[in-house]
Amino acid sequence: MFSSPLLDIETKLNADIGEFAGWQMPMKYTSYLDEHLAVRSSCAFFDLSHMGRLRIKGKIDELDKLVAKEIKKEKIGKMIGPTAFLNDKGGFEDDVMLYKVNEDEFLVVTNAINREKIINWIRKNSQLNVEDLTFDLAMIAIQGRTVWNIIEKVELQPLEFKLNTKYMNEEVYLISRSGWTGEDGIEIWGRPETLSRLIIKLVNLGVKPAGLITRDSLRQEMGFVLYGEDIDSFITPVEARYWVFSLDKEFIGREKIVEQLKTGVDKIRIGFKGKKNERTIPRKDNPFMVLGNKVGYVTSSTYSPYLNRVIGMGYVKPDHLYLGFNLNVDVRGKMIDVKISDFPLIG
Repeated sequence: MFSSPLLDIETKLNADIGEFAGWQMPMKYTSYLDEHLAVRSSCAFFDLSHMGRLRIKGKIDELDKLVAKEIKKEKIGKMIGPTAFLNDKGGFEDDVMLYKVNEDEFLVVTNAINREKIINWIRKNSQLNVEDLTFDLAMIAIQGRTVWNIIEKVELQPLEFKLNTKYMNEEVYLISRSGWTGEDGIEIWGRPETLSRLIIKLVNLGVKPAGLITRDSLRQEMGFVLYGEDIDSFITPVEARYWVFSLDKEFIGREKIVEQLKTGVDKIRIGFKGKKNERTIPRKDNPFMVLGNKVGYVTSSTYSPYLNRVIGMGYVKPDHLYLGFNLNVDVRGKMIDVKISDFPLIG
């Protein structure tokens, strides 16, 4: 099992360490409810060192065939994504974020669980050079509604990034105006010793440390998918309603996407909300029921501290995708009432 290189400082901050995608990572520090609300009302930071960080060099035409979204027209210094690497059946190999460093150089962030798979997949399908930076650099995100009242503001527009720059008097490898919580903020790559010093500075400024449990509840409120839960190699972007592709170019998986857009799909992703006083949280693969018949299944669910109710997402037959429609979820024999809601669930 791998370990975050920031665990020493995080253990001193009383992090509760657990396993996620083969990594030892901070799962929470105090209460995930408090950490969640800190992001929605103030500011918090997360350790994201488990995510894959790759440098890709080579002809842009080769990478263009692997990536589902347009990359040639995007300007240098801009992030492209989320987008995806798809298989020839249109399923997700991974959903990723690309950083355009130059016309022949990109950085890529992958899901932790897919890092090795994506390295091998790129090498199998191209002559591109892939360098794994994951174990040389750590990664943190600082997110929240009052983030710029607490930390030094960066001169970046959303989805812009800088390389080899200074932030809060620390030399960092990359800083970007991005995140996966629905709030404003930044993500930083840097040497572990540099980010450990930065974490101390953040805590002294009152920025709350938050764990991966909180990150999961935040992304579910926004309707952001998680690989292995809500998408996988058998689910396409059309089924997931995840618009990560550009049809005006060729890429692996395009043919299946075009076919589904023309003929329709057998299942489609929905969001749902439970009733106010219901605390039973559906689990992955629990069935959605209508009049005693199974019409779909849950992929992920949690308790939303912001809405004070159970939320989640899953897939149903397209014939049952009516916003506001009530479904039952069979949670080990107990029927839970939920209502189909569009994303973001906190909107």
